[in-house]
Amino acid sequence: MTVKKYDSGLSVLIEENRALRSVAVGIMVGTGSGYETPENNGISHFIEHMQFKGTEKRSARQIAGEFDAAGAVFNAYTSKEYTCFYFKSIDEKTVECFDVLSDLFLHSAFEKAELDRERSVILEEINMSKDEPDGVCYDVLFGTMYGGSLGMEILGSKSNVERFGKTDILGYKDKHYLPSNTTVAFVGNISAAEALALVDDKLGELAAARFVSPVKLGRQDFRSGYGEYIKDFEQSEMSIAFPALDIRDDRVPVLSALDCIAGSGMSSRMFQRLREQLGLVYSVYTAPFVGSVCGAMSVCVNASPANVEKSIVAVREELNKLATDGVTEAEVEKAKTQLKVNAVFGKENPMTILNTLMRRHTLCGEVYDVDKLLARIDKITVSDVNALAKEIFTQKPAIAYAGKKQRYNIESVYYNV
Repeated sequence: MTVKKYDSGLSVLIEENRALRSVAVGIMVGTGSGYETPENNGISHFIEHMQFKGTEKRSARQIAGEFDAAGAVFNAYTSKEYTCFYFKSIDEKTVECFDVLSDLFLHSAFEKAELDRERSVILEEINMSKDEPDGVCYDVLFGTMYGGSLGMEILGSKSNVERFGKTDILGYKDKHYLPSNTTVAFVGNISAAEALALVDDKLGELAAARFVSPVKLGRQDFRSGYGEYIKDFEQSEMSIAFPALDIRDDRVPVLSALDCIAGSGMSSRMFQRLREQLGLVYSVYTAPFVGSVCGAMSVCVNASPANVEKSIVAVREELNKLATDGVTEAEVEKAKTQLKVNAVFGKENPMTILNTLMRRHTLCGEVYDVDKLLARIDKITVSDVNALAKEIFTQKPAIAYAGKKQRYNIESVYYNV
């Protein structure tokens, strides 16, 4: 692993792997919907789309055409705390693809015709998102858990999207798209010298810029409570979340082990109880959110409206067992093996390691080290998992529901178990 940090604050991470014939490259900026205000909510995602819609020397069609001509996989995504632009190509096409990626990142034109065209696309994306109960429930959950910026939706509101213009975009980029807030990562068949030469050539203006301190995400307090989105969906989605750990907490691997035992995979407690034994659901899983300043652990359930009440009861019973009776040695050992396998397999997948490297560095400034992670996993004990389960699942949760109106109070069902 090679790490270079320029005086401007721009960080470059290079994981060379000569066994591969491909290279994955990403540029990640430490901003997302969590850094927005109600007035500009959705602009991070809007910018993510617009970066691909033409530069000073390439049209949107040329950007897509050049990536496709290289046979590259390319895309971007926006989250609560970061925005990422990336490609994966065969090694011999890395230079050409990086030229396109750096161009769209630095020199997007944001022309009015393209703004208006993409505005319509994003409005359709917002409409489509409201037809998906799992996505709606996710938004309701975060809005319930966090009253601040993290509670706002990534896609933003229609009214905001309808009025965003070039001035809004440039103002937001000037504040957040800073070298000190940007991480570039290379994974695959490329040397450190080759990668750094590309950065110096194509991102030289970022490398040579003056240092400006980035905006940091403020404190986000967890709020218990209930939120819902009532719509005539065929299936209902529920999420029950508890305050948990941020990314700097040394117990994050323990949280991952608890996730494996509670609801990650077909042998997990939630899956075995709700799907295999009771036949109540098709989908049930746990989902840790590990952010830079806060974290949460949620149980997510997709069930038919007729099975919502029984599913809530079953989830609460399983959570009570975890908090009161704890887990077994066999469960912990199996979870540790699963975590080690995931870490090792991830190390062998260039896109997985690329995203892991960028995410960790963006959120806490640390360089991901798989060997340190494996050593930490080995040290996890039953006592560690039981203590964390008790700490998390005895707190008052935030509950979200998306689906048909029920004849009973969903929040009351959970608390009356």
